[in-house]
Amino acid sequence: MASEASQTMSLKILVEKEKNRIVFVEANKDFADVLFSFLTIPIGTIFGLTREHFLEGEIGCLNDLYESLEKLDEDFLSSEQKGILLHPRCATDIYCRNLKVNLAECNESKYYVCKDAIERCDFVSYYQNYSCPCGKALQYEVNLLNPVPHGGSGFIKPAVRFMITDDFQVLPMSTMAGLSLLGNFGAFDGSKTEERMLNVGKDEVLKLLKCSLASRTPFSDSILEPPFSKTKPMINYGQCGPRMINLSQRDADTRNKDEKINLKLIINRSNNRVLYAEVEENFVYLLCSFLSIPIGYVIKEFPYLSFKGNLENLRKSVQDLDVSKFFKSEEMKAILLDPKLAPGTSYDKKLIGIEEAVNLPFSTLYSLFEFESSDLSSESPLREVKIGGALVKGPSMFMVTDSLSIAPLSPISGISLINRLKVPLSDIKELEVNMGEEETLRLLVALLVSRSALTDAFVLKETKQET
Repeated sequence: MASEASQTMSLKILVEKEKNRIVFVEANKDFADVLFSFLTIPIGTIFGLTREHFLEGEIGCLNDLYESLEKLDEDFLSSEQKGILLHPRCATDIYCRNLKVNLAECNESKYYVCKDAIERCDFVSYYQNYSCPCGKALQYEVNLLNPVPHGGSGFIKPAVRFMITDDFQVLPMSTMAGLSLLGNFGAFDGSKTEERMLNVGKDEVLKLLKCSLASRTPFSDSILEPPFSKTKPMINYGQCGPRMINLSQRDADTRNKDEKINLKLIINRSNNRVLYAEVEENFVYLLCSFLSIPIGYVIKEFPYLSFKGNLENLRKSVQDLDVSKFFKSEEMKAILLDPKLAPGTSYDKKLIGIEEAVNLPFSTLYSLFEFESSDLSSESPLREVKIGGALVKGPSMFMVTDSLSIAPLSPISGISLINRLKVPLSDIKELEVNMGEEETLRLLVALLVSRSALTDAFVLKETKQET
């Protein structure tokens, strides 16, 4: 674990004093790498790191989903499984290993190999629940060396510097661009602005990560204002923003169009809102899998998502920046623009066209590993994490509320919920839904921007398809 001093980055900021707003920030490679890494972090990891700072409903249904998974009984979900779901692995772990602030390091960066890894097998897994292609168990745990050699980590070339606006536009250094930003504030008079130096560490980066999802001015709100001020939550009903035009044109091999998940919606007939759904374990598994999806994938598929935050500006900046001038390679830019799941985490019913990252072979990573045991031929196995098969045990039935709280199905609990909401029993109807790709993507977005995810995904069905 790096020391606090080694995790500190220096920023030069220009502040417009009257409005107490940051005009722009000057930052080097270290900070730009950390900022760009936001796009690759799984949704579950982001929320797990910042959850104590969010107001209820501030980013959709994440709090309800996350808390109900934590409370789910061992009969349905083991503690090891909860760890995987609530703190999913990041596909860019190796590239982010030595960032000044590595927010995904809570995942411990452990990998698993079988006893023949050195001599014959070339397989490395992020998880121990899989078997090696040779058929043997993944008995041995290996860790990445720290620091990682061979050119270090990150996405940006050394010595590169950027200007970053308050709304996450990342620009090449330019005097004229700086003057243009000043003009947006009407601050050409030098007495209206002030230059400051700021040291930023993990706490400040966590505040910035939170504000990247919940604020249109994330730098000002995380640096200049009292942290996590009580702002009104942004709650949307049925307006998840238009999808990418080419959504239906994606390679059909990335998903199975015939796959469906069935669920029954219990609906308040008078206002056409979902009270809860009766579902099997495959639907809960799908909800769990949402937590492993990098936030950048959602921004890619829904660039006009009605977040309060500005991650769409961050992604567009990556898209606009010249590869040859700023990025280590085309691959590094592609990783940020099209973030993928960590190897071994994809849902077996591919209702979303997100891909897994390439699983790098053992021979490629060998020089980066340190071994728990110096003798890989030893017959002494590591402690097994028995997760195998589906993440949620079945067959099981669950009830999932409109805000995505999950509990084992109980008709008594359902009737109690109906009574608490003062819905007449005569006003209840049941709607059966066959859930395919379109509905799955709609539910994924509603999870992040709405407090009524089931209603928005399956009942309202986005009445507005254009901004």
